Amino acid sequence: MNKIFRISLVVTAIAALLHGGLPSNADPVTSKPIKIEVSVEHRGNFEIALYPKAAPKTVAHFVALVNRKFYNGILFHRVIPGFVAQAGDPNSRKVDGSKIAHLSDTEVGAQYGLGMGGSGTNVPFEKNSLTNKPGTIAMALSAPQSDTGDSQFFINLAYNQSLDGQYCVFGKVVKGMDIVMKIHQGDRIASMKVVGLSSTKKTAKKADGKK
Repeated sequence: MNKIFRISLVVTAIAALLHGGLPSNADPVTSKPIKIEVSVEHRGNFEIALYPKAAPKTVAHFVALVNRKFYNGILFHRVIPGFVAQAGDPNSRKVDGSKIAHLSDTEVGAQYGLGMGGSGTNVPFEKNSLTNKPGTIAMALSAPQSDTGDSQFFINLAYNQSLDGQYCVFGKVVKGMDIVMKIHQGDRIASMKVVGLSSTKKTAKKADGKK
C-alpha cells in the first residue's frame, strides 16, 4: 500500500473515532478492537472490546453514541440473572432505578415504558460468526435478524447459544466481568468512554510529520 495513502487512512480513522463514527475504509484501525470503559454507579468499572471487523456498521454506530455521551445516566433496565443485562433506553434517565429493581421486564415496560427507546437511528443487522458466550456484547433488536438495532445492547451473563445468529454480537467484556455480574436491574451507567487511543494518536502524529 502507498505510504501516503496508508497515513491518510490512519488519520481519517482516528478523527472518526474522536468525533463520532468509523469510516468503512479505515482498515488500519477497524481491524483492531476498540476499547470502551463503562462506569456503573455503586458497582465500579469494566472494559469492553468492540470488534469492527466483525460488525463495522454496528460498532461505528455504538462508538458514535459513546462519543456523544449518549449512555451517560442510562439505566440497566433489564437484568435477568443467568441470562442478560440490558441497557441503552434513553427514557430510563428520568426513572428512579430503585423503583424497577424488583420488577419483571414486562412490568418495567408496562409501568415505566422502558425497553423500546433509542437514539432514533437504526443500524442494519450484521450476521457474523461470533457467539453469545458469557461477557459478549450484542445488539438488542425488536425481532431477531431485523434492522431494528439502535442504542440498546445486552451483555450475556451465560452462554446463550439459542441467540447465536439471531442478534449481532459486536464486542466482549475484557476486564471487570466480576463487576458486570454484580449489576442489578435499575443500576445506572455513570459514563462510557473510548479508551486506549494515546498510542494510536502518537502514531498518527508521527505519520503526519508532527512531534
